[in-house]
Amino acid sequence: MRIIGYYERRWLIEDFHKVWKSEGTDVESLRLQSKGNLERLSVIYAFVATRLLALRFIKEVDELSTESCEKALGTKAWKLLWLKLESKTLPKEVPDMSWAYRNLAKLGGWKDTKRTGRASIKALWEGWFKLQTILEGYELAMSLDH
Repeated sequence: MRIIGYYERRWLIEDFHKVWKSEGTDVESLRLQSKGNLERLSVIYAFVATRLLALRFIKEVDELSTESCEKALGTKAWKLLWLKLESKTLPKEVPDMSWAYRNLAKLGGWKDTKRTGRASIKALWEGWFKLQTILEGYELAMSLDH
């Protein structure tokens, strides 16, 4: 049974490498000047790939998909995502992980044309990257007041 367990985990490891190296963060395409910079950015992208993979799996587990998205995105990020895509005032309660999954994917260009409800890792990565850009813009704008 232990060997079967290792075999089952192998697919998770392969999924991580796919998200990290090609489909998601595309770390393989990085062209940096120094080895140190490449190593640092590779580690950062590994953490992002882990978060993207976790978001995909959270969506597939019912009891986790109803958890607050604030745990994955943070307070400012989910609020900015809400304002960007919902065009309504902020809700009193924090949306769940399923909402975060769908809306990050939409921000990344996902249309669900196949009606599967499953976004590609590429769409999640693009949405995550755009959300971080929006968040950075918000932080910069807020720093102008001080």
